Amino acid sequence: MTPAFASARTLAFALLLTVAWIIPVHAATYADTVLTGAPKATWIAEGQGGRAVYIFFDPNCPSCALLYRNLRSLIGSHALQLRWIPVAVVNATSPGKAAAILQAPVPLAALRQNEERYRGETYSGDIEEDIPSSETEQKLRTNERLLNGLDIPVVPSMLFTAKDGRAVLIQGALSPLALRKVFTRLP
Repeated sequence: MTPAFASARTLAFALLLTVAWIIPVHAATYADTVLTGAPKATWIAEGQGGRAVYIFFDPNCPSCALLYRNLRSLIGSHALQLRWIPVAVVNATSPGKAAAILQAPVPLAALRQNEERYRGETYSGDIEEDIPSSETEQKLRTNERLLNGLDIPVVPSMLFTAKDGRAVLIQGALSPLALRKVFTRLP
């Protein structure tokens, strides 16, 4: 390889990297992909409304517990069906607690117990750990792979389809007022 060819090739590669860096990859593409896969995830439905909102949560996540509390008054008034997607990413007890929720006779009751009695002083959900079955482990891994499809895979992450058909991704725990404003974007 001649020096001129090597430096031209280096320059071309540098320009390619610069162009790739300048052209932003919009986060909505990640959200669209994850929202498309969310109905196939393992989730726990809360509410009877026709407006589906998917929420990735970890049983030990303090922000997830806060979001849970902030959503209480909005479920019925906004015709929501919250679809809680459990993952186990926060700490070593998360898989056992997520398993306890999924394997409970009534998963929604177990989810409510965990979130309503969240222990802020120890950053721990209230439910006792359970040994995950191989089926539950698979479900949790599938849910985590879906979460990892987001540009920044954090909990809580909330996804829904807006009136214009685009995916909306909200990460973190919003106040009830902010949530009311966000939900005006639902169809």
